[in-house]
Amino acid sequence: MKFLALVVSLAPVISLAADSPIPIAEGTTWNYELVQIKPSGSLDLTEPDEKETFAVTYRLGASQKVDNKDLSRLEIYRGEELESIDLIAIEEPGIICPARLDAKGAVVKLVPPQIMVPAALAKGARWKFDGTIGETKVNQDYEIAGQEDVDVPAGKFQAWRIHCEQTLPAPASIDRWFVPGTGFVKVATVVKGESGVAAQKTWLNLKELPKVVPRKEAVSRSEKLLAGVASEPKGEFKAEFKPDTAAIYARWHGRGVTEQATIRAVFIAENVADVSADYQIDEMETTAPAANSGGNFELSRPEGGWAVGEYRIEFFVNDELARTVRFKVSK
Repeated sequence: MKFLALVVSLAPVISLAADSPIPIAEGTTWNYELVQIKPSGSLDLTEPDEKETFAVTYRLGASQKVDNKDLSRLEIYRGEELESIDLIAIEEPGIICPARLDAKGAVVKLVPPQIMVPAALAKGARWKFDGTIGETKVNQDYEIAGQEDVDVPAGKFQAWRIHCEQTLPAPASIDRWFVPGTGFVKVATVVKGESGVAAQKTWLNLKELPKVVPRKEAVSRSEKLLAGVASEPKGEFKAEFKPDTAAIYARWHGRGVTEQATIRAVFIAENVADVSADYQIDEMETTAPAANSGGNFELSRPEGGWAVGEYRIEFFVNDELARTVRFKVSK
């Protein structure tokens, strides 16, 4: 379910002037719509592809010192949940990413630092990222294909298209359209399967021009959907369950959602032994009968009991992520 599964940075970061970088303003925020399409898993070839839409926000936070160097925190949110943080800087090569923060806040270095946008924008310019991100080997070839007209919700732009072919850690093609003074206005990614056929496609389109937004407004949680998990249909919310819990109830209550809105819950094993990371266990959906209404999704105990580990439930309203609830199962 994570749309940022690639190692390649999709960051719509800072803009460059013709002769020098434009200073980074803390709080600068880009709002995007991300569309993700995956081929249907059905053997019926007439089945339509699976399509999901997410709200994505990028925001420049305060600086953070790494190896005695001040780097800007580029916070990446899916809906209201912080997905990741890139640590970036503007130096002679251009906009670079020397490090990132993992889910626990630890610094993961990119060796050598990854060039995101070169200082000199010119058709035919090429560069490589052949190095490591933490312990992961990464190989990417970049080329500036030229300038193209791009039409996205934020407006019409003449943008530089930066093309990337990635061979490691997974085959992928990435095109990013960069506008000096604005940042990336569009990103198109194709993740390839073992046969070379597209296994997943995503499009990230800028919805409005970037602006400086106070942190509270930028990351405040939506109150349109309240949610939690419990061991009873009407029991109190819990964050921890035992392996023999008969059922886990994902409870939701809408406050001002559109009438007949689709409410969907995706149950995910986030970090469970002998299960792939972020494995989707189940998915359920219903329709909100009124703007202020609620309900339950029930997930019954599997044979042998719940596996010990960390889980999460993602709640969607009309295909937009509205709330993420995490819990764990322990002995």
